[in-house]
Amino acid sequence: MSSLMVFTTWDKPVNCRPSELALFDPPAGQTCAEYLQAYQKGMGSATNLLNPNDSSACQVCQYKTGADYLRTLNLDDKYFGWRNAGLVVVFVIGIYGLVYLMMKLRTKQTKKAES
Repeated sequence: MSSLMVFTTWDKPVNCRPSELALFDPPAGQTCAEYLQAYQKGMGSATNLLNPNDSSACQVCQYKTGADYLRTLNLDDKYFGWRNAGLVVVFVIGIYGLVYLMMKLRTKQTKKAES
């Protein structure tokens, strides 16, 4: 599932609905961009400020791209999609290999059908 999520959403922009936005007023005399400047350089680097020049009703979307959301699911880089797809392939081949080995290790007595 993580591979599918990475391949389909990593580079996609996030467009928040109005109900998904964080709305607040900055302190008097500051614009939204001035108030959030330090936050967006640090912890809030993934947030998207929609109205930076306004001095009231700041609108912030939690994510800019699909990658910002996927990082919250511990998919920290795009290569994780290929890595996880490779792990699935290795797992499937390994299971088929074990089934083949078990079929080869059967004894003659277990191969006979009971009548």
